[in-house]
Amino acid sequence: MKKHPIIITAPHSCKYIPKEIRERISLSNFEIWQMHDPFTDETCFYPRAYAIHKAKSHRILGDLSRDRDAKDIFRRNDFYGRKIWKDKKGLTNKEKEAALKQYWDPFRSAIKKSFEKMKKEGFKKILFIDHHNTATDHPANYGQYLPPLNLGNYGDDTGSFTQKPLSSSPEIISAFQVFLKEEFPGITVEINTVYEGSALVRFIRDEIQPEFPNCEIHAIHLEYNVNLIFNSLSNRIDDAAKNKLHKGINRGIYKLIKNHFL
Repeated sequence: MKKHPIIITAPHSCKYIPKEIRERISLSNFEIWQMHDPFTDETCFYPRAYAIHKAKSHRILGDLSRDRDAKDIFRRNDFYGRKIWKDKKGLTNKEKEAALKQYWDPFRSAIKKSFEKMKKEGFKKILFIDHHNTATDHPANYGQYLPPLNLGNYGDDTGSFTQKPLSSSPEIISAFQVFLKEEFPGITVEINTVYEGSALVRFIRDEIQPEFPNCEIHAIHLEYNVNLIFNSLSNRIDDAAKNKLHKGINRGIYKLIKNHFL
């Protein structure tokens, strides 16, 4: 099967916590589960992607979507304000640096290597999608409306230029929006609402793109509302909805690749 010119990342897909670390955490198993991006290990999968980079560590051990020196790369509280660590059981500075070297550094390096391989193979146009989800009750700005599906390129709600350089052209992000709307009639698909981008999308825009001047790179942040497939009242997963979401996203990606990248 010929690979398509797309790289996908799912930096919060890992829900695993090592036993020796789990014993130091005050959160319940369900609360730890809430802290990663549930189901993105499945919904990020596009069978013809050139590369898919999933997290190999839970975000409690260092958020792979943050910059290495970000103040919140190691959180003290979860998204609901609950303390993550038992008293005096948090990660030491030595443990934090070890976690960064074990997980964060290789994650960024692997992404860059994928771009280098694609360049060697002659790809001139590459799509990068950073894949996330968020529950309605803890969006980036508390109490703010959260769309079912949102695309980000650091622009305005049309994908056009605001005060920041764009990570993807308005044409590409708008086309992706149209294709996703075709797959999900009646479901809102918005651009730069609550989430305009991510540190990984910014990394592609500011560090990767300049190193590949002869390659057109479009980086898009994809965020979906996890409550589309998880009922927070019953704590039940709607597998049919999850499969429909997964297949619809993939069909939208395929249309975008076919019409703009091949």
